[in-house]
Amino acid sequence: MMEIREVDSKEVLNSLVARQPRAQFLQSWQWGEFQKSINREVWRLGIFEGEQLVGAAQIIKMPLPLGRHYFYCPRGPIIDAALDSNQFTETFKILVKAMSDKAKEAGGLFIRIEPPLETNNKKLFDQVAENVAMEATHFVQPQDTIYIDLKSTEDELLQGMHQKTRYNIHLAERKGVVVRVADKLEDIQLFNKLNEVTTQRDRFRSHPGQYYQAMLNALRPSGFMKLFLASIDNEVVAASLVAFFGDTATYVHGASSDSHRNVMAPHLLQWSQIQQAKKSGHTFYDLWGVVPSDSDNTNHSWAGITRFKKGFGGQEVSWLGAYDLILDNFWYKLYKIARGFRKI
Repeated sequence: MMEIREVDSKEVLNSLVARQPRAQFLQSWQWGEFQKSINREVWRLGIFEGEQLVGAAQIIKMPLPLGRHYFYCPRGPIIDAALDSNQFTETFKILVKAMSDKAKEAGGLFIRIEPPLETNNKKLFDQVAENVAMEATHFVQPQDTIYIDLKSTEDELLQGMHQKTRYNIHLAERKGVVVRVADKLEDIQLFNKLNEVTTQRDRFRSHPGQYYQAMLNALRPSGFMKLFLASIDNEVVAASLVAFFGDTATYVHGASSDSHRNVMAPHLLQWSQIQQAKKSGHTFYDLWGVVPSDSDNTNHSWAGITRFKKGFGGQEVSWLGAYDLILDNFWYKLYKIARGFRKI
């Protein structure tokens, strides 16, 4: 008999989320605590079979104009991959209804979900979506990414890279680039300065500096999030935030300077992060966001970073999609009209 209740234990939630293949750090207890630290309301709903948690959704309340709000379940819900297809579908359906009921009572317009299912699982997901007021929508997190299998040796990982990427890693080493893990919270200011340069150069939007400061404050003490810095002649020229959770290390945010670009610091920085993930016992390294392979949009704002990431090898993965569970039809239609004028 399945039971729906709040998950109030870090160990219980993480025991489910972390044991899934390609574990999703955005559904971890730690990420929820970070969201609370920036004054966001967080719910953790679970489906229990006896005392065993078999499905969970960590949901974040997000503001909309006119005092309205929606709920966001990043890279979730999580359903135990050990379940067979029938159990998986049943558990997912129960969780979707529980999420919808709770969010509707709280006055939400919709719940945005991003189930961590690959595109070849569409038939399975269609069974879940049957008779549910649900609409495909734009992704919040990247839909396409690259996973590097860390079970290979370091030599094998290097051989799996593009020749130019290997060359640039060794060039950075010869030029004297040094990579370290930041040991002071104040070092996030180095990242923020580089991030301002990067967003202007590469034409993409980013969180404000306070967001990354709060992230590191909340997640660095446990080792969940690490700030990596690459320097040349004591000048930090590239920086990255990497999450370590379950079997996966995830390259969450990166930034680099316009100066000293000839020393190829971002290449050595990325390789050092991969090495750290492997040494820490992680199975996968997630490069977190590339332009889809079937896209011919060379003007995409991620085109440059995609070329950079693809140079490290790995397997491309495309997630199924993002969906809105519609709770209020009238307000949802207004939301879509507003989104047509301004992306919200």
